[in-house]
Amino acid sequence: MSFKKTLVAVAAGAALLTGVTNASANSLLFPYFTTANGAQSALAIYSNAVTPAGETLHYVYNYGDGCTHYDGNGKVTAHDVLQHSVAAPTAGGFGKAVGSDTSTPFYLPLPNSYGFLTVTNKNSATAAAISGDMAIVDPNTGMVTAYAGISNGLDTSIATNEGDFSAVVTGTKFNLGFYSSNAVDTSWYVVVGGNMNAAITANTDWTGTASISNQGQVYDNDEKAYSGFKPKGFKCAGKLAPADLMTTAQQASVGPNGGLIHGLVATVAPATGLIMTKMQTVKATVGAPFAGKTFLHQEQGDAF
Repeated sequence: MSFKKTLVAVAAGAALLTGVTNASANSLLFPYFTTANGAQSALAIYSNAVTPAGETLHYVYNYGDGCTHYDGNGKVTAHDVLQHSVAAPTAGGFGKAVGSDTSTPFYLPLPNSYGFLTVTNKNSATAAAISGDMAIVDPNTGMVTAYAGISNGLDTSIATNEGDFSAVVTGTKFNLGFYSSNAVDTSWYVVVGGNMNAAITANTDWTGTASISNQGQVYDNDEKAYSGFKPKGFKCAGKLAPADLMTTAQQASVGPNGGLIHGLVATVAPATGLIMTKMQTVKATVGAPFAGKTFLHQEQGDAF
C-alpha cells in the first residue's frame, strides 16, 4: 500500500473514531482544509439523488491568506461515493481514492495552502441531494481528524440558495480557552459565515465581514479578570491567536499559564456569524505521547 493510500486509510479510520456523521444538504460547507506538503485533506461526497445522468457539483475553494476564490464543476453519479484529495495530483494530492470511479472531482491545484470549501449540488430539486465529510492527516503536526460538512438545508436547484448559510452559521458567542503557552500553542482558523450567494454567483471573493472582541476583560487560569478592550476583524476568513484579543498589559497579567476569553462577535450583513476551528499544538517539552501533536475541533458557538 502506498504512503498516500495509507493516509486515506488513516483518514477513514479517523472518521470512524470521531463518530463523524454526514450532513445532508445541497450546499455543504467544509470550514478547514490544508494542502501542506506531506498532508492530505480527503473529501468525501455521497449522492442521495437519483438523476440518471448524475449531479453537477459546484466546488468553491477559498484559499490562502487572501481567502481567494477559485471554483469549478465536478460530477457525481446517482448513489455514488466520490472520495478524493483536495489537492490535485500535480500539487501532491492522491487524486481519487478509487481510480476507476466514474465521478469527477474538482481539485485545488496548489500545494502548501489552506482554507475552506463549499460544494453544491446543482441539479436535483431537493434539500438532501448530497452529503459529505472531510478527513485530514498531517504527519508534520501529528494531526488526524475528521468532521462532517455543514448543511445549509436548501434546494440549490434554485440558484439563489447556493452558498446561503445564513440560517445555520449564527455563532456569535465563543468561550475561547487556552492552555499554558509553555505547553501548548493555541490558535483558531476563523470563517465568516452567512449568505455567500452573491459572491459565488459573481465569481468573486467572499467579503463577509465580522469582528470578535474580548468584551473588555480576559481571565487568567484562576478566574482573575483583567480589563482592556481588544477586538480583531475578519473579512472572509483568517487566523486568530489568544494574543490577538488581549492588550499587552493583559498578556503580561495573564502570563503563560493559560486563560479564558468570552469572545463576542459583531457581524455586517450578509455575514451572520463565525465558524471557529481550534488548533492546539503540544510542545516538545511536554514529552511523549503528546509532544508535537496537533488537536483540531470546531468551537461551540453561542456558548454563554
